[in-house]
Amino acid sequence: MPYLVDTDILIDFFRKNEPAIDYLDSLGDWSLSVITGLELIAGAKDKREVAEIDNVLSSTMRSRSYLKSLSWHTT
Repeated sequence: MPYLVDTDILIDFFRKNEPAIDYLDSLGDWSLSVITGLELIAGAKDKREVAEIDNVLSSTMRSRSYLKSLSWHTT
């Protein structure tokens, strides 16, 4: 059963917060609610951020092993 991840963790993830990225990676199978997805989009600063959120969340639905391989992820 996947973990339900809240908005605050995903906000930190999108801000490239390393502990948040590591935490999500450690969960393995996780998901988010429709409300969390809408909160992320509502909080986006511009269309570029909305596109980034959409891209990452779409990738999440296709593959759970993307966290460490995202091109914008800094190590």
